[in-house]
Amino acid sequence: MQPLQLETIDVLTGTAIIFAVSMFAGGIGNYLGIRLVSDQHPSFVHAIVSSLLSAAVWGIVSLALNLYDVGITPFAGALVALLIWIVVLYLRYSGGIVTAVPAALLAWVISIVVLYLIAIYTELPFEAIGIPAI
Repeated sequence: MQPLQLETIDVLTGTAIIFAVSMFAGGIGNYLGIRLVSDQHPSFVHAIVSSLLSAAVWGIVSLALNLYDVGITPFAGALVALLIWIVVLYLRYSGGIVTAVPAALLAWVISIVVLYLIAIYTELPFEAIGIPAI
């Protein structure tokens, strides 16, 4: 077995950093989205777990769409990811669909702003795992 090459370590480190930043941005988006559209006060950890669940479900759906080659366009893929995010927020927080839809849309916008600010002030790329259209 060969030892890990420097390029492999860099790829693993970069992937871990992008994953952590993605969960942080998604967590902030979920946390603020729910706080701003409802009277709930979720913990930040709960919001990060919601972000992690959204990313996991989107990964599974994305894999299924690729396996069955349904020919989905990038726009439709982002729309499906946003719908998944809405469903996860609907299931994890009270308030029903009336709370989940605006919270998810607001969380998405907040996540994009957070990622943009991180990209401006660091050398990290403007990309994320589990955030629709990013």
